[in-house]
Amino acid sequence: MPMLKECLLVVLFSVALASNAAQAPAPVPTTGLVLWLDAADSSAMTLDAQNRLQRWSDKSGKANDATVADASSPPQWIGNSLNGHAVVRFDGNSGLLGRALRTAKGSVTVLIVSRRLPEQAGVDPWQRLFSSRPQAASNDNVLPNFAVSLAQTGEYEPTVSVLELHDVPIGPYGVGRNAVGHSENFRGDIAEVLVYDRPFASLAERQRAFQYLADKWSVAIPTHADTWTRVGPLGTLPTRINAQLPLSDQANAGQWVLNTTLSDEFDGTTLDRTRWHVNNAVGNESLGRKPALFTERNASVGNGNLNIVFRKETLPQKYVELGFKDYTSAMVRTLERGFYGYYEARAKPMNSAASSAFWLAWTGMTDNATEIDIFEIGGKTKNALSDRAYNMNAHLWATPHSTEHIANGSTWTSPWRLAGDFHVYGFDWQPDTLRWYVDGVLVRESKNHYFFFPMQIVFDSEAMWKWFGVVDDADLPSTFEVDYIRMWQRNP
Repeated sequence: MPMLKECLLVVLFSVALASNAAQAPAPVPTTGLVLWLDAADSSAMTLDAQNRLQRWSDKSGKANDATVADASSPPQWIGNSLNGHAVVRFDGNSGLLGRALRTAKGSVTVLIVSRRLPEQAGVDPWQRLFSSRPQAASNDNVLPNFAVSLAQTGEYEPTVSVLELHDVPIGPYGVGRNAVGHSENFRGDIAEVLVYDRPFASLAERQRAFQYLADKWSVAIPTHADTWTRVGPLGTLPTRINAQLPLSDQANAGQWVLNTTLSDEFDGTTLDRTRWHVNNAVGNESLGRKPALFTERNASVGNGNLNIVFRKETLPQKYVELGFKDYTSAMVRTLERGFYGYYEARAKPMNSAASSAFWLAWTGMTDNATEIDIFEIGGKTKNALSDRAYNMNAHLWATPHSTEHIANGSTWTSPWRLAGDFHVYGFDWQPDTLRWYVDGVLVRESKNHYFFFPMQIVFDSEAMWKWFGVVDDADLPSTFEVDYIRMWQRNP
């Protein structure tokens, strides 16, 4: 049964056991912690004479204890089993149940350390590590219910499983089983369960939680743990005092110096061709995303903005033969490349399902092809499914050693329709960290593992039918407006 594949943000991190030596773990973040089940703490265990678990006491201080679901099949507490600590062993019939942790809707973050030994393998897929089922009539793969489950049927090394959601209640819950009924029972070992009634507030806090689990259970911190994305509204916005500084750093802590070559206020009547190149459907450059062809006439400057238009029009037969038909758009990119620094644009995405994108890219070296999407927005999508989705990504297309495509993306959900008005979008590119901003507020942060080459600034619109849906011709022509692009570098 497909489980949370599309509707839930479940990330399952498989990591190798790093060491057998126990070490003192880093402190666990406790703010917002509403359930803490720790197999290493024998004082939290109520056991019978055979070390069968009757009650797993909650260490969060909220008294949300888990109790055995079936007295005839209790889980087993196994001492000195993982990095010198005990685990709770589930046999495929056992499970635990607990009360509702929160009845109101809100955010939830779940982290679970588990494993399956070779002798525990050969089980059904989609077994539950954690299940929340406030609406008992629906299964836990239907929102607002949710679950952390496993597709694997075989053995796996100690693993950190993570689930991050918004706008859901929490519980009543099950551990090692579905919270309702007698199905999807887990066969394997669970070492620790952390449930927070909020999102992590920063990348640093997220990493502290992973570090705690890594130190305690000797599991490696996965690469994807190096990324944090905001959940919920922006909160208090900074006030623009000085237009010559990034909105997010009006105090100039970064000691920013404006790069005038890579900045443009778009205050004239024509695009500065000493600064910008417009793709013109010739040569080896990108012709567009089919069926929409990039043409020069769709990029212009007027009313104080760079205007990129997506329109419907008849195309010459030579382009139709290449797969382009009925639609045109535009791409503009800087002639010069920028490197580490702060990139900021005030922009209004177009009010159609055609994309509006602000990104950095360089494909001039076949063995080092990189792209950072500051945003890719579908301004008016079918059923408004993506109208508030602020999509960010970082792509590695090729290296001297591989042509494997590596992508690390995420989405912040805006409280407003992104095509409704102008907003300020920023990106801080540093040797160790990548940071995305909206209206001067941090919305995403990621460690920089790959992006160490200068890139061009790109604005464009494309036909992303499979993502944002087919454009409604009644919405055309539609215009992506950019008030300015400013780029700063740190004062050396």
